[in-house]
Amino acid sequence: MATNNDQSMFCAQFPIRAKGNSRCASHRDNDVIFLCQECKMLICTTCSITIHKSHIDTFVELSRIKVQHTAFLQDFVNETDNVNIPKLNQLIISEQNELSQCKPKYGKLREKIKEENEECKLQLDRIAEEHLALCDRMEIASTQLIQTRITDMEERMETLKKLSSESKQTLQAGSAVLVYDSVSEIQEMELDIPQARDKGIAEFTPGNDRRSLLKQATGSMTVPDELFLITTATHSISNKGFVVKTKRPTYTDQISTETVGYRLHDKPEVISKFVYPDTMTTICPTTDGCAWLCDRFNGNVVLVNNKGKVMQKIERTDKRIDDISLHPTTGRLWSCGVGSETIYEISASNNLVPMFNTSGGLPTSICLTKEGRVVVGVGCEKGYKIEMYTVDGRVLHTVLDGVSGPGLVVSIAHCPVTGNVAIVGNNDYKDNKLYITVHDPTLQQLFTYHGERMQSPDESTVAFDPVTVVYDSKGNIVVNDRSRKTIELVSGEGKHIKTLVTNKGAVGEIGIQKDDVLWSHLKIGKWGVKLFKYYCD
Repeated sequence: MATNNDQSMFCAQFPIRAKGNSRCASHRDNDVIFLCQECKMLICTTCSITIHKSHIDTFVELSRIKVQHTAFLQDFVNETDNVNIPKLNQLIISEQNELSQCKPKYGKLREKIKEENEECKLQLDRIAEEHLALCDRMEIASTQLIQTRITDMEERMETLKKLSSESKQTLQAGSAVLVYDSVSEIQEMELDIPQARDKGIAEFTPGNDRRSLLKQATGSMTVPDELFLITTATHSISNKGFVVKTKRPTYTDQISTETVGYRLHDKPEVISKFVYPDTMTTICPTTDGCAWLCDRFNGNVVLVNNKGKVMQKIERTDKRIDDISLHPTTGRLWSCGVGSETIYEISASNNLVPMFNTSGGLPTSICLTKEGRVVVGVGCEKGYKIEMYTVDGRVLHTVLDGVSGPGLVVSIAHCPVTGNVAIVGNNDYKDNKLYITVHDPTLQQLFTYHGERMQSPDESTVAFDPVTVVYDSKGNIVVNDRSRKTIELVSGEGKHIKTLVTNKGAVGEIGIQKDDVLWSHLKIGKWGVKLFKYYCD
């Protein structure tokens, strides 16, 4: 039997049959009567005993599959006409309305900013006037106080001069009575010289954090994530009034996530937990607080809410599902599996709809980016391959990382801040050591992370063993480590920040919601799911 790669090359040499033509592409005089499932081609009887004879076990009569494909087409027509086209039409109308309102909205926004700027200038002028008026009053008060003290000291000096002269005369010719009276008079008088005093004066201290205080006074700009991604390609933007993201000095056109604009809880806050005894290999949170849980071992995909209630279940037996990811616009699940080179979308009726085939190799993991790109991890005979596609299957970028043995990609994540792609993989499966590799938006490798500066809770030395990598909204990486039984927070540049969770039992898959709620599959006696918040609000 030919390998998948050999078969792909073999199939590529077949002549093309026009759509709807019942004649065999290889034997023009014969009608097609079989489907060769191995090659996914319609063939005639001659084909079945010649070039396709080794695939006889996969043949299906064309008449038998018509019912199945008719049902599929009917589902597609029903869903397209009744759901997708009306929905797209409504979305187009909504976007057109939004487009027509865009200029007036931003015009009003500019006016508000200008008005606030003018109001701040007026307030600053008033504050300056108040300070200047206070300076005038303090100058008058200081002048009066100093002059009063000078007059008092001059009077004291005149008194002392007079007493000194009288005392000299008394000492020369005064009687005992005069000496006694002079001393008594001096002792009754307050003749102490006042101490030199600190020169008290009103002071003005300029603000040290002038810009941040002025920004607080002026107001803050809240920028939607999708606009933030577009604008940060060429400019730095303030996020919610307290973080300014600057360009990274070492990576071309990358936005640094090193700027500190957040605070971490000393201990992550548990916001929900529930028992979940079933296995899972992917946690894919939705925008409404639920999560899809995928189990590649039984092919089931389950939707649960944050209390563990099962909302929907997709059971598959004919197609293997190894990994899932949500489409950023439609909210539909996409899937891949090592049983096929095909990337699928899961329809509303829970059917696997083929979207495109990978360019060679069996996909092990998948991630859809906010820009609607499809990043696929493929195991190869030597190392692993990462491919980036458009949704219609056009290859944009490819990278191959390999040595002598087969490789593996077990997890892929896309950064909402920089557009970087992080993977957990191994380019030599014999080595049995997984690590994180971070690539830029064109899949150029930036760095690898092997758990540097991480220590296990009992201070023992153990190998870094990541399984799942996700990005949060700050551009930081969250990764689970099975060997240390921890969940770690790492910066987008590969610097360890903090151990978020330490578990006594096993640590399984993780996923993260848009609002940085971390889903984690943990075992303490029984397997369960905990939802954490690790950033302070």
